[in-house]
This record gives sequence, structure tokens and C-alpha cells, in this order.
Amino acid sequence: LPKIRHDANDDGINDFPDFNVKNVRYDFRLDWEPNSDITASLSHGYAWARNINITGIARYLADGWVYRYYQGKLRYKNLFLQTYLNSSFSGESDRATRNLATGGIIYDRSKKFSLQLQHFIEKMNGDLRFVWGFDYFLTLPDTKGSILSDRDLTDKRDNNGNGEAGSPNFFYDADDSFYFEEGEAFRNIDSSNQISNYSPISVWGSNPYDAILFSGDNVQGAVSDKLDNDRDSDDFNDVDGNGYPWTENNGNGVFDVGIDAVEEGARLINGTHIFVYADGIDNDGDGKTDENIDEGIDEQSEDNRYKVNEFGAYYQLNWKINDKLEFIQATRLDVHDRLTNFVEFNNQGYNDSYSPTNWNFNFDKTDGLQISPKFGLSFKPKENQNFRLTWAKAFNTPSNQALFLDIFVTRLSIFKVYAKGSYGGYNYTTNQAGKNVWFEFEEGLYRPMDSTKIFFFPSVDPKIKGYFAGKIQDQPELEPEIVSTWEVGYKGRLASNIFGTLDLYTSHYTSFVSGATFISPLVLRKSILTDDYNGNGVTNIDGADGQVVINDQEDYDEALDFWRQGLVGVTATSDTLPGAPPPVIIGFLNYGEVDIWGFDASLTVFLSRKWNMDLTYSFMGTNEFLNPLTKAKESVNSPKHKAGLKLQYNPTKIPLTVSLNGRYVDSFDWSSGIYYGKINAYSIFDLHLGYQINKNIKMNFTINNILDHNHTEIIGGPSLGRVMMLRLETAL
Repeated sequence: LPKIRHDANDDGINDFPDFNVKNVRYDFRLDWEPNSDITASLSHGYAWARNINITGIARYLADGWVYRYYQGKLRYKNLFLQTYLNSSFSGESDRATRNLATGGIIYDRSKKFSLQLQHFIEKMNGDLRFVWGFDYFLTLPDTKGSILSDRDLTDKRDNNGNGEAGSPNFFYDADDSFYFEEGEAFRNIDSSNQISNYSPISVWGSNPYDAILFSGDNVQGAVSDKLDNDRDSDDFNDVDGNGYPWTENNGNGVFDVGIDAVEEGARLINGTHIFVYADGIDNDGDGKTDENIDEGIDEQSEDNRYKVNEFGAYYQLNWKINDKLEFIQATRLDVHDRLTNFVEFNNQGYNDSYSPTNWNFNFDKTDGLQISPKFGLSFKPKENQNFRLTWAKAFNTPSNQALFLDIFVTRLSIFKVYAKGSYGGYNYTTNQAGKNVWFEFEEGLYRPMDSTKIFFFPSVDPKIKGYFAGKIQDQPELEPEIVSTWEVGYKGRLASNIFGTLDLYTSHYTSFVSGATFISPLVLRKSILTDDYNGNGVTNIDGADGQVVINDQEDYDEALDFWRQGLVGVTATSDTLPGAPPPVIIGFLNYGEVDIWGFDASLTVFLSRKWNMDLTYSFMGTNEFLNPLTKAKESVNSPKHKAGLKLQYNPTKIPLTVSLNGRYVDSFDWSSGIYYGKINAYSIFDLHLGYQINKNIKMNFTINNILDHNHTEIIGGPSLGRVMMLRLETAL
């Protein structure tokens, strides 16, 4: 295929889709049970994968992604202790996991540690049971800016204001990556945001080599140019011992071209000035390499990898009031270090200890503390009949991705689209008069918003063309989802051979977290919205509150067809630089209040001693999800109707199990990031066969989608057909 470009970004790595799926996995577990009071186990697992994965922004080829886990469990009487460590390795550098559209590679060496303890007490002959425990999670992301915004330690720039004196503090971003890349030209930017070319010799002029021109290293944003700009490095081979990085052949203390010789570890710049430079060699033999060159750049104090601590404590009380009635009450308390200061974990610094003895509890700082209560009643009027009523409040904290994501998505004209987490919120740039600032790409200038312009949020859904907005507001950092749920349930015997369950629920969400959505609106000429296309004298307007008033739907539809003709720029977010276009941001928002309700029902029928059947059905309803920026309706990404069937055969004379599983999924709309569409209804059947060869070995054979009904289960994913799998299991 000579006309197909296999390397999307010319980094030497093939970005063409590789459909040669490969998975290698093993799991190991060792159990020890010396007596009935003590059980212990150690587990380890390893998984290596090459496959294509769908994300909200693009398809990625996981090429040699390795996942490992280590787990230990211990039970002593009523006490249970568990700990585990999960780790990710995104592949070797020459064939890293990568974006199939852009070629951008993924670096991931993240880890997650957990410690959990639980204990229970029983009193009143078992009628009163009290369970308590705690759990701790420590997440250690490490993506070097390829997924999260944790690149300060490796971005070749100063990020805390102590960059080497005399260094450039800006650069020409040739590839619009917003990060400095080797070979990009250096620039200087002054306090009034004026950019000029940079030359390391300009500050030195005719001053002697050892002149003291700087009081310290304080260049904010200094860029690594591998030169000793402040001339405080001695990492050169001073062969004549004169203290200068050149041999002094005429004794005048000044480097003379054609007379003096440049010593190893230094170089001549512009034919006039000598600078020591970073060559990766210990030229003066003191055991240090390139010391005092680019100091203050990518130092350990700039390590901004996001250590995330989560601590939870809980209890649950079960009280059998009598033979028919049981009361349940539980409460859980959760601390997330990005949401509350109730606990100071004191481990964010470089080489800080993770010991809990360093934790400080601030009982007067309860903002952001998550308290999740639960109440329930269980009623058993007779044997095999159980009714329950429960109410619970729960929290869902934002993920690391929703908070700290920072990844390139695609290019839109001269603009680069980035998916960014909500940490710190999304803030639109304003001028001193409080007007939103936007970038006009025709002249490359930032301009304030005026009454002749209007905002426009595009849509990646081909069925939806976009949304006009007269005003925009800063969006705060994500808050945890809060859900309050009522449940009424029944479980019992309906006949001698039939058991059934029915669970009805209603959940009220506040601060529902969205999927990836556009944060940065485009800027259009307002006439695109307000023109009277059909000439009937009725026009559309944007009201004083910024809401678009549609007086003529025909004109509005016409405006959506022609919005590109009015495109003049993009709204700026955060800081801006002269001549540099701002990124277009995709991010995450809280949707406000959402209600979800429905029920789940099941039947289990024992047809005979060898045959049994399970039937399930679920219904879910919801109110509209409204995007707080665009006021557009969003998809719930779930079907209203689902049904299942399982028919199982267990012969008594041979160690064989046979089951036929069927499931029906109703059609529903799907949206996630750049993927939108409708998933059509489908019904599929799976066949499972299991055979116990001996007491140690079992064979399982599975045919998924036995009728080979091609269907799609996720937008952006492949059409699925029949899949057959053979698996052997052994127990020692």
C-alpha cells in the first residue's frame, strides 16, 4: 500500500492499525490454612496485550502494554487484612502504545497501592452483627505529560521561577505542541508580553568572561538551551589551569580567535563568545556531569506527578429485631486529598514518606468530607420470602483522568485540540474591562468580544450541527457526584421450583459528571444567527442573559448550515501569548441534577434435577441530561430495556456442564468524546461447555455469538461476530 502513510507524526513508529491481537496472561495464587482461625494467601498476576482500544478521543494501539498485580490476604478469626499493588507499563519506547490518528505515544508507569482492614463482632447469639473497617488508596500516576499534566519534571523548562540566569524564557513552537522540542528556536518574552529573538551573547557584550552580571537564578520559564548562560560552570577541561574554558596563549585574558584554543566542554558561539555547554561528559573529572548548566530546569522540586491519597472508614450494623424484621444501618466516611483538607497526608514532596504516622487530622476542616449513610429494613414474613426497603447516599469522586488529563486530540485548522482535566476549573481569558478574549486567526491577534460576535459550540455528532451562545461563564473544578437512592426489593419462592426477585429503584444525582465535551467555543459573526434568511421579517436574537431566542426555526436551521462562513476565531482559555493561537479545550463538567429510575427482575426455574433456567429483565428511565455550557441534551449511554436467558444442563453421571446464554439489548443513543451515534438493538446467544478432566484439570469451551449475528456494542468499536475460545484450568 505505497500511498498510505503509516507514520502519522514522523517519529519512526508505525501508526497503521495492527489487527494482530495478542494477549498473554498468567495468574498465581498460594494459599495457607494452618487451622480454622487463620487463612492467608499471596497472589500475583501478569498480563501482556497488543490490541486496539477505543477512548473518548481516538483509537489507541496498546502495543506491549503490561499490567501486573501483587496481592496479599490474611484472616485471623474475625479480622481480615488485605493489601495489593497494581502497576502499568505502556510498552517499550520503540513500540510504545500510541494514538492511531496522530501518532502521539503514551508513556505510563503508574502504580496504585491499597491497604484494607475489616473486623466484625457478633452479640446476642448472632442477632446483632457489627462490621467496621477502613481502606486506604495511594495512586501514583507517572505519564510524563503524555496523558496527565505531570510533565514539569521532563519538559525542558523551569516551572518554579529559579531557572538559570541569562537563559531564554520562550521558544518558537514549530509543531504547536505547547512544549519545547529539541531544535525549536529560542525566544525572549518581556513583562509586557513582547517577544524578541534570543542570543546568548547579547547580555554579555564586551564584559569579561568572569564578570558578575547576575545576582541569582530567577528566570521564570527558562528553556533548556544546554549552555552555561551565567558562566558559573567549571565542567570543562582546564588544561592550562587559567580558570577559563580556553587556552590562554597570549596572556591578555580575552579569547582571541585564531590564537587561543577552545577547551573540551566548551564551544564558540557566533564566532565571538565562549560558553561551557552540556555534552554529557565529566570534563573536569570531579564526578559531576554538566554541573551548573541549565540549573533550575527539570529539577526534583518541579516533580508535579499527582500523588492522590484516599482514605475511608466505615461501619455496618445488622440487628435482627425479631424472627421477621431486621434493621440495617451503615455509614461510610471518605477523604480525597484533592477535595478536602480533613487529613493532611504530607507525602506530596519528593522522597516524602508515605507512613501514616506523618498524617495530620484537622477536625475543624470538614469541607469536602464525604459522609455516606445507609438505612434499611428487611422483612421476612415466612421462610423463603424476603422484602427490603433501603435508602442510601453515596459519592463518586472524580477520576484522575477527569481531574488531570492533558492530551492532544487533533488539529482544527491552525488550532490544536486538547482534552484537559478540570483541576483548577476552566477559566476563559478576559481583558481589563472583563470582556472575553478570542483569537482572530486572520491577523493572528487577540481581540475582546463585542456585540457583533457570538459564541458557537461545535458538535462532533454528525446529526447535531452545534449550539449558539451569547455568553459563557467560567466552569469550576469538578465536584463529586452525589447520589441518593431508594430501593424496594423482593426475593422469594414463587412455587416449589421457581424463585424470583424484583428490585425497584430511583436515584437522584447532583453534580453528575459528564463525558468529554467541548469547553472552548468558536467565535462567529453574530449575523450568521440573526440574518433573516427567508425574508419574513422575523429574526433570531441572543437575549440579555446570553440565551439564544429562536423566533424563526427556519432561519435557525439555515444558520446551522452556514455557521462556517461566519467563523472568525476561537475563544481563549487561561494565559495567552502574542501571535500564539490558544488550544481548543475538551473537558469535563458537572451536569447538575439528574434522576434515574427503573427495576430489575429475575426468575430461576428448576425444570428437573439436571435442567434449570434463569430469566432476567431490566428497565431504566431517566430525565434529560442538559450540558451546562451548550444547554444541549446528552445521551445516558444505556438502553431502556435489557433481557437475559440462561439454560443450564448438569448431567449427574459425567463431569460436564452445558449452558446456553442469551441476551437482548434495546437500541440506544451513545456519546463519548468524539464518538456519537445510535447502537442498534441486538440479540445474541452464547454456548458454554465445561468438562472436569480430573481433580486438577478442567477444560472450558465457549462459543460467543453462536448464530454469528454481527452487531456493535460501542460506537467506534468493531462489528462483533462469532468468537470461539478454549481454556484449560488447573488447581494444585
